Amino acid sequence: MKTLSIKHLISGGIITNYFCTSSCKHCLYNSSPYWPKDYMDAATAERALETCRRLGCKSVHIGGGEPFLNFDRLKEVLAVARRMSFSIEYVETNSSWYTSQARAVSMLKELKGFGLKTLLVSASPFHLEYIPFKKVTGVVGACQEVGIYPFIWTEAFFRLFLKLDPEKRYSISEAQELIGKAAFQSALNSYWIHPGGRAAINLKGPGFSWEEIVRVHPEGCSELMDTSHFHMDLYGNFVPGLCSGLAIRIEDLGRPIDASRYPLLTMLYNEGIGGFLEFARKRDFDPKEGRYSSKCGLCLEIRRFLSVMGHWGRELAPGYFYRQFHNDPEI
Repeated sequence: MKTLSIKHLISGGIITNYFCTSSCKHCLYNSSPYWPKDYMDAATAERALETCRRLGCKSVHIGGGEPFLNFDRLKEVLAVARRMSFSIEYVETNSSWYTSQARAVSMLKELKGFGLKTLLVSASPFHLEYIPFKKVTGVVGACQEVGIYPFIWTEAFFRLFLKLDPEKRYSISEAQELIGKAAFQSALNSYWIHPGGRAAINLKGPGFSWEEIVRVHPEGCSELMDTSHFHMDLYGNFVPGLCSGLAIRIEDLGRPIDASRYPLLTMLYNEGIGGFLEFARKRDFDPKEGRYSSKCGLCLEIRRFLSVMGHWGRELAPGYFYRQFHNDPEI
C-alpha cells in the first residue's frame, strides 16, 4: 500500500472564511450566506504560514468566501504575515462590500499599510448574478487611486460587462443574451472552473455514467498529492489536491499520513474512485443511473452520502461544506 505524504508545498492560498454574500453556481468551496460567520484567527494564520514556509512555499494568496466580510480580522491575518515577513501575493474579492468610493479608498489604504500590493477583483458571470457591476468598477477605481494593483479576473469579462447596466444584476443566461453568445463563450473558455463543490452539481455538461468513470479511472487518485494550487483554511485544514470537502490537519503535513486516522484518503490514494465506490456500496450507497460531471462529481456524491452517516469528521471536513447541499436553496 502506498503512503500519502504531503512533503512539499508549491503554490497556494489561505481561506480566511467560507461565509459569502453569494452562492455562486461554480463555487469550489460551497461558500454562501448560510455558513457560520467564522473567520481565521491570528494563531491559525501563523500556524498555516509557518507550515507553508517549512514545506517550501514562500508566498500565498488570501481568499474565501469573501475575505472583506470581516475587515478587522482580515487586517489581523495580514498583520501576522507582515510580522513573519511572509509574502501575500494578493487578496481576492467579489466587491460585494463596496458602498462608496471614499469608504473603499479608506479601507484599501489600511490594507496597503499592511503591505498589500495586489487585489484580485473578480469580474465573473457567476458573481454578476449577485453583485451589480458598479461595485466591481468602484473597487478597481479605488485600487487605482490608492496604488494597489487591481488584478482583474477576468479581463475578458470585465470588458464585456462594461456594455451592461452597472446598476443591475444579471443571470448568466441574461448576460449571455445581451453580450452575445459567441463573445460570452469565448470569455468563458478562459475562465478556469474546477469540477468540485457546487460546480460538480450545477455545471455537469453531458456527463458520464459511473461505469464509464470507473473503467476510465482504474488507478488511485494521485491528484491528492498535487500542491501546485493548495489551500489551508480557518479551521486548520489542508485541502488535498483541490478536493474540497476533504481535509488533512495542518499538523499532519510533512510526514506520512497515518492510514488509521485518514482511512478514506488512504483508500482514494491507493484504490481510486473504483475502490471508493465499492466501499460506499457496501454501506448502501446507490450510484445514480444518471450522469456525473467527472470522477470528482461521483466522488462528491459518495462523500455526501458518507457525511450523512456522520462517522468521517476528520476527513470529510468542514462539516458545513456538506450541509450546504441540504440547506442552500441555490442547489
